[in-house]
Amino acid sequence: MNSLKRTTAALAMALCAGLATNAQAGDTDACTVTLCMFGKLTGNSGGSECSSAEKKFFSIEVKKRGKFKPGPTFDARKEFLGECSGSDPAYSDKIMDKFGKVRG
Repeated sequence: MNSLKRTTAALAMALCAGLATNAQAGDTDACTVTLCMFGKLTGNSGGSECSSAEKKFFSIEVKKRGKFKPGPTFDARKEFLGECSGSDPAYSDKIMDKFGKVRG
């Protein structure tokens, strides 16, 4: 197993453990969104289980006078992912580098 797969597996297990203790939060809480977006980042789609989590992430948009603002959107999404205390900030940073300023 290569290093990236081990890292992905470790992240998934850590996040799932956190999710199991917080199952009431639903499929759009910050930890679920982090897990699903990391899967999207690494090419491991979560399938239909992650569609609402991905939708939640991309629904976080900041607009001014109807115009999409990438910088403030990045900040708002990063703040949302930061609500998952069980995830490694380095993984959130990787998600943000790829998807933080992308319009949903």
